[in-house]
Amino acid sequence: MLVKGVPKKLGIVLTFSIFIFLLGYYIITFLILSILAFVIQFFRDPQRKTPDSEGIIVAAADGRILSGKIDKIEVVDSSYPLLDKITDDNEAILVSTFMSPFDVHVNRAPISGEIIHASYYPGKFKIAKGKILTENEKNLMVIEGKYGRVGIIQIAGFIARRIIQYVKVGERVKIGTRIGMIRFGSRVDLIIPKDCDILVDIGSKPKAGETIIARFPTTQTEEERFIGDERI
Repeated sequence: MLVKGVPKKLGIVLTFSIFIFLLGYYIITFLILSILAFVIQFFRDPQRKTPDSEGIIVAAADGRILSGKIDKIEVVDSSYPLLDKITDDNEAILVSTFMSPFDVHVNRAPISGEIIHASYYPGKFKIAKGKILTENEKNLMVIEGKYGRVGIIQIAGFIARRIIQYVKVGERVKIGTRIGMIRFGSRVDLIIPKDCDILVDIGSKPKAGETIIARFPTTQTEEERFIGDERI
């Protein structure tokens, strides 16, 4: 499955490459098809099976291929940019996932709830590693759920040039459903309440919508079952 709107554009490029091949431009055809293969793998949008346990927080982003991974888990305070737009507390937990250009770049809702805030911030396009939150282009979404608020910060990288948000303020989303994407290499910061139980480690390879990142402290563990992929 590919991101909506992409198959038609790929069909046009494929038709053009066949025409170029018939004219005898084999090297150009090879280059076009190589680029086409990269675009197809980048815009893939596989279905995900989200665990339906009470009070869980799932990964918002994939970090599975090559250097993609959770590379930062730490407590942040009021000096952290945007924290005041996510929570009234002075501290929260940051779980940051770096996505390589070969990871799936569709982002998914970490909890069920209402989109209560969304902000876009223009900026630079530095490599999405290190302290780039204050400089790079980014987009913030805040979801208010049954057990608390979670912030999702999409951060553009050196290759990424477009952040896309699928949802609007006031809209209700179900855990694991698609909320946006970042094109060509990027990072997603997940900001969760400081008293949550973290269930992953630095170096973990999360799968968006499936990997359980944390659990709210006021919930009890239930037997996991699976829910569909539709937004409520």
